[in-house]
Amino acid sequence: MAVIGYGSNVDILFLETASELAKNPNTTTVKRKISDGAGGLIEVDEVQRLFVNPIANGGTPMAEAFQQASNGIEKFIANHPNGFPPIVINITDGEPNNMALATNEAKKLAQLKTSDGNVIILNAHISNASAGKIELPSNDSGFSSNQFAKFLFDISSILPEPLVESAKNAGFNVQTGAKGFVFNADAETLIKLLNFGSQGALR
Repeated sequence: MAVIGYGSNVDILFLETASELAKNPNTTTVKRKISDGAGGLIEVDEVQRLFVNPIANGGTPMAEAFQQASNGIEKFIANHPNGFPPIVINITDGEPNNMALATNEAKKLAQLKTSDGNVIILNAHISNASAGKIELPSNDSGFSSNQFAKFLFDISSILPEPLVESAKNAGFNVQTGAKGFVFNADAETLIKLLNFGSQGALR
């Protein structure tokens, strides 16, 4: 597992096991609504562990992030040539600094493969917009005039059958040829994408 954060810098966190995330001792308090036992809801404070400290600043060096992902994946494939191909989930809230370069680096990344198939790239554009949400489209007919949406659609992988089934189980309406791409995603959509997108072992 690896986490690559990109903004003013491109920072990388490689993990041998997911349990290493628990080494971060920090916590945060969030508000959560729970049942009051009488049909209503009450708001309570809940302490949650912070596995990765979030920072938002700087530009969007997406090409450099894809380059770093390629470097890590090449090493992984060298050690696991017959395993399930790695899944890259790119989460972004902005336009890349260099769209042409980001496109080229994403295509290079998608060409890496194990004996079981090519690397799978999923893209999530996160937004608090209430309209215009796009979920796992099979073509760009509904957003061909949106340069950024089309860019993310073009670099996203067509979902292999096991991920299609996982996406359906997560609540998505999946059509034939659907790509792993969501646009103007809210928190619920992003969580659903992360849930089914991390189930590669089912392939």
